[in-house]
Amino acid sequence: MRVESGEWRVECFTIHSPPFQFIIVHCLKGGLYKRMSEENTLLVSHTENSTELLGPYRRFVIWVHGCCFDCEGCLAENTKNGSYTAWKIQELAETIASCDVEGITVSGGEPFLQANALYAMLRQLQSLKEMGVIIYTGFTLEELRRKDDCNRLLSMTDLLIDGRYVRELDDGRAYIGSSNQRLHYLSDRYKTVGQVYYAAAKRRAEIKFTANQAVLIGVPSKGVLDVWQKIKEKAGGMSGDF
Repeated sequence: MRVESGEWRVECFTIHSPPFQFIIVHCLKGGLYKRMSEENTLLVSHTENSTELLGPYRRFVIWVHGCCFDCEGCLAENTKNGSYTAWKIQELAETIASCDVEGITVSGGEPFLQANALYAMLRQLQSLKEMGVIIYTGFTLEELRRKDDCNRLLSMTDLLIDGRYVRELDDGRAYIGSSNQRLHYLSDRYKTVGQVYYAAAKRRAEIKFTANQAVLIGVPSKGVLDVWQKIKEKAGGMSGDF
């Protein structure tokens, strides 16, 4: 179902994925979407138990499923159109808490399309283990501040990296996709270490192999990206970009 009225556009559809049923609503006003699903589940494209490539210290990383943007040159297209897992909130929080990491980074996909479910998961996680939270989003902080559910999620966030990826503005900055994207320190947790970490001279990325998949993690340099494209070609599509 799709309804348009002036600057508003509403799209509603249902995903049947037994034993779950998700009712998805997209509401657009002034460029801001909202997506709702069952609050006790989080749709996830991929997780990584430990990496140092998406924030200071060792981190657990979640790439959520679903995105409302179409950024040209995006490396994470599979988080929008690929497969996903519907994680129970408590199970995911317990899994993260069991890992030897300092914090969690959430990317995607677009995390704020599942703001309520992600907020619930982070609250559950913090009750099990105190951890730092970094979120990458295509929205700007100003857009997110307009929505109550997004503000709740922001209240659980230590560092927000905001803005759409713009290929023409990709200046090779470490850990950031394009120069329009900004670092917002919403708490003091990463203010000092972040100034050093995100000022690194070059980008870093890693490629991990499993039995049936190659996974690219991080923000790659052009050289790494060239190698990655060759791996994808040789693998005949056996790949995942995160």
